[in-house]
Amino acid sequence: MKVALITGGSRGIGAAAVETFAKNGYTVILNYNNSKSKAKALQQRLLAENCDVHLYKADVSDIAEVSAMFGYVSKYFKHLDVLVNNAGISCTAQIQDVTEAEFDSVMSVNAKGVYFCCKYALPVLAKCNGTIVNIASIWGVRGASCESVYAMSKHAVVGLTRSLALELSDFGITVNALCPPMVLTDMTSGYTKDEMSAFCADTGTPIYSPKQIAQQIYDIALSGLNGVVAE
Repeated sequence: MKVALITGGSRGIGAAAVETFAKNGYTVILNYNNSKSKAKALQQRLLAENCDVHLYKADVSDIAEVSAMFGYVSKYFKHLDVLVNNAGISCTAQIQDVTEAEFDSVMSVNAKGVYFCCKYALPVLAKCNGTIVNIASIWGVRGASCESVYAMSKHAVVGLTRSLALELSDFGITVNALCPPMVLTDMTSGYTKDEMSAFCADTGTPIYSPKQIAQQIYDIALSGLNGVVAE
């Protein structure tokens, strides 16, 4: 039995990743925080298709809840083959308008959450030479106007990925990151078509669906590669 845990798995890229891993025979632990109804609906749909999906509510910015989540994995599943750190929030504003509370919220979920999920997943990942896939962003590599806090948090994810790829290789664990560009999710729903087109022209990238990114997550998880930060 191969086991994958996907944070922020109730919608967007996370939900598509849950479906992709589940339909490829993985037992999937779908982590969610606020979107219980969406998580439950996705679970029920996949169970009806003979997939094995379990729900676990935890706020990844809360270290105690993260620790408890991986304690649950250790107790009931014994090991973990794949950790997908997908949970994330955004903040679109000029730097002079960003509050301390907004800064702390984004950094706590997007950076601290990824860090401590990696830390507490280590014992169960080490049992089977598991792999970590961190979801960063193209803005975490190139930066973006009016996305300074979000971009900063995703730069942190890129730095963590490269560091842990070196550090965790002794445990047989691989660590990679994906840096998606424009993806059609709730997070990008506030952009107009013209703004999306301008972004794609500026970055030389297409617009992706969550399903396309989920397939990339699955492929890199099974690739055996280590330390890759893929745009």
